Amino acid sequence: MLHERRLPQAEFDDLNKVYRFKLALLDWLLRTPPADLSTKDLLLQRFGEPLANWLWVRIRQPANRTQFGRTVDALVIRARAEPAIATLVADSIQHDAEFHMKWDEAGFELQFPRLHPDWLGAVSNLAGNFYDWLADKGFDSKTFGLAGATLTRSKIMQAFRPQSHRVCGYCDGPLGDVGTEAEANDCDHFFPKSQWPHLAIHPANLYSACKGCNSTWKLAKAPMGKADVPGLSETYHPMLRPGVGRVLVTAIESPATPRRIAIRFSDAEVPQRATTLVATLDLAARWGNDVNEQLDGGISTLVAKSARDKGLGRHSTADSVRELIQDDIVWKREHLGKEERTMRLAAVLQYQLDQHIPDIIAELA
Repeated sequence: MLHERRLPQAEFDDLNKVYRFKLALLDWLLRTPPADLSTKDLLLQRFGEPLANWLWVRIRQPANRTQFGRTVDALVIRARAEPAIATLVADSIQHDAEFHMKWDEAGFELQFPRLHPDWLGAVSNLAGNFYDWLADKGFDSKTFGLAGATLTRSKIMQAFRPQSHRVCGYCDGPLGDVGTEAEANDCDHFFPKSQWPHLAIHPANLYSACKGCNSTWKLAKAPMGKADVPGLSETYHPMLRPGVGRVLVTAIESPATPRRIAIRFSDAEVPQRATTLVATLDLAARWGNDVNEQLDGGISTLVAKSARDKGLGRHSTADSVRELIQDDIVWKREHLGKEERTMRLAAVLQYQLDQHIPDIIAELA
């Protein structure tokens, strides 16, 4: 949520084609639930080949229904029993699908499942399968009319890497190495799929994050709360409202432990955004622990290499060390999101510039 991360246009467009098909399926089942799905005839009328064939393989005849087919039947039965509400659910899902174009629109908020919480299970049982298919064999280009090759979760994660500079857009740390068979980075749903299943493969809802952010800290947390107006305004978003440039990161002496550093986050525009960021990813503790581990070797640790590179050391002066640190701060701020840990290190260097020039000189000597 710190650095801007967006899916390249080619992959965005291909994923959007699959997502729009998913929306069309949900919309059809909710608004005009089919009277007979004992054959694929109605699917052919609605979607044509080859999409109807692709769907029918996943539904099958009533005597041999798949689990997915049974979720389709269940949604159809409920939509027939509650047609007026089913139509409102469809309206809400279509409304939410445009969130990436209406994010900054005054009063915009997500409607599903907030307005229809009792429909969450029925929609999730069907919609969640699309992400599972993406993570498994993916969606082939011929069936879905994609410009690229078969679209998989791995391909989407790989597409993020060039513009991610190997830096996690959520925590500013290392994204992870590329393995021979898998990506080290995880696929994060900004809107968790457990709460917003209709957005599970939305091309503005999937992001590459380090395993720590996705699998340890964020998990199914929803930084946007209920995705109402306050919730959306009080969170950063990797594409629509990245935190870098908005959040202020400062380092101070730890109130609890002298000679240790604490990291603080603030946002002058909307203070709650910084609070939400820390609560979601535990960044204050993670960054504080990281920089303190580095400083365990001495307070000059962060500037020692630069000092050696410039031939400083026993001949360091307050002015030369100050200039050295200022140069490093400028470099790190110019490389935010392009080099790992730049935000926290810039904050710590600024703190050292303000507080510890004599100590650094003594250690360098």
